[in-house]
Amino acid sequence: METGLREFNSPKSLLAYIDAQLTDLRKKLGELLRLIEDLRAKSEQDKKLRSLIMSLVGSEAKMTQPGETVIKLDRITIMINPSAETELHTMEELAEYINSKISRLQAIRKDVEKLAEADVEAKILAVLYDGIPKSLIIRTA
Repeated sequence: METGLREFNSPKSLLAYIDAQLTDLRKKLGELLRLIEDLRAKSEQDKKLRSLIMSLVGSEAKMTQPGETVIKLDRITIMINPSAETELHTMEELAEYINSKISRLQAIRKDVEKLAEADVEAKILAVLYDGIPKSLIIRTA
C-alpha cells in the first residue's frame, strides 16, 4: 500500500482510485477468509486430538505444541512452526485490520462522491497513509 502524495486530475479519478483499492482489499479479505476457515478446521481437529490424548493419558500429562516457537520483539512477532490456533489468531487479526481499512475507505468514498457530484474540475493532491486518503489538497487553478 502506498504512503505519500498522489495527484489526481479530478474527484472522479480519486473515486476510481478508491474503488480500485476497495476491490483489491475485498479480494485479499476473501482469500484470507478462506484461509481462516481452513485454519479453524485444523485448529478444531488439533483441539479434539489433544482432548482425546488428555483423556487417555490423564490430566496430569503436560501437552505442549510440538516445535512451536513464538518470539515477541518490540515491533514484530516471529513464529516458527506455529500451531493452527496461533496462526489462526494472527490471520484473524489481519482480517480485522483489512476489514477496518475497507470501512474507512467506504466512508471516505462517500465524502469524495459529494465532491464529484459538484462537478468541479480541479487537481487533487491526496495525502495517503497505507493507501488511504488522509487529507485532500484541492487546487482550482
